[in-house]
Amino acid sequence: MAFASDQITFASLVKVAGEQGWPENLVLEGGIGEAVTALGGVATPQVLVLDISDSADPIADIGALAEVCDEGTRVIALGQINDVNLYRELMDLGVLDYLLKPVSTEAMGALILKAIEQPEIIEEENKTGRLVAVIGARGGVGASTVAVNTAWMIAHEQNIRVALVDLDLYFGSIALSLDLEPGRGFREALENPSRIDGLFIERAMVRESDHLFVLGAEEPLENNISFDSAAVELLLEKLRASFDCVIVDLPRSAVTAHSSVLAQASMIGIVSDATLASMRDTMRLKEFTKKNAPAAENVVIVNRSGAAKIGELSKSDFERGAELAVDYLIPYEVKTAAQSTNSGKALGQVAKNGKLVTLLRDLSRQFSGSEAEVVKPHIWDRLLKRGE
Repeated sequence: MAFASDQITFASLVKVAGEQGWPENLVLEGGIGEAVTALGGVATPQVLVLDISDSADPIADIGALAEVCDEGTRVIALGQINDVNLYRELMDLGVLDYLLKPVSTEAMGALILKAIEQPEIIEEENKTGRLVAVIGARGGVGASTVAVNTAWMIAHEQNIRVALVDLDLYFGSIALSLDLEPGRGFREALENPSRIDGLFIERAMVRESDHLFVLGAEEPLENNISFDSAAVELLLEKLRASFDCVIVDLPRSAVTAHSSVLAQASMIGIVSDATLASMRDTMRLKEFTKKNAPAAENVVIVNRSGAAKIGELSKSDFERGAELAVDYLIPYEVKTAAQSTNSGKALGQVAKNGKLVTLLRDLSRQFSGSEAEVVKPHIWDRLLKRGE
């Protein structure tokens, strides 16, 4: 059943009903007040689409609606207020989703069908995946490389469902590293957080494999993108409800503006190289993350060790100067890195062993929180791959 307070929304819902073979007389004119009156004392539908645009107090009105709805009714709310706080309050009250008008017939139809076919979605949303933030102490230290390859190993070697998110909407290189075209809709979701839902995630993310999904963008430089931390937080909440592990490549320029994002992290990986400037900035980043995300575990990764023949700090000098311990000292292997870059494949695909890959594999297990051995493919999987 659906209630629409304007003719455009009404027509869209009637079209959805017609396309699915549902009775069109179940689409009614009116808002939440009319819904409360109509549903009082009768069995409520499995899915209820409700236009709350005319409501002066949507939260109170949804509470009144709950008094007349049967348990298990799935409510999809439509409105005109683009406010992440309103979205969260509605979700807390048990609303399945809140969509900003105007809503296309295609999007509405898909969401209603999903609500009908997957009634277990509310219970699944109680699941919270692990969030790992990867931050480069300076540009060019290989933070994106670490994020990409640990995510790939978690997905392919540990068989864990992973979302890999690139928050550099202009110059992000995660999709490029895996020879993928960035999806569409990332910017729109961040600028209109009320549109962030399960359907958006499916549309905007690019599937690298059965277990690895990538979310990134290559926005034109002339586009002025404006979004706040609340939108990023909401996006990450949705991803953590759908994935076992979420790895975020967070540009250091965005760390202070989106410091609240770090509070969700189980682990923060700070990637540096063995230079004096990176040593200083690693120390500053660790102090900042400890203050803003005290519950998160910090991991310090010195990457590209040996890339510069002259002027590199030794591990002991780096630790003494930064007053912290280096958890991973990852060597620079020119041939392996070049093969990976030129082929658009992960390091684990071009080199099964070697110190570089072995250390990244250890780091991937720490990122995922899994100390178990890597799950080896079944013999049938190996035989089938030989025949491809």
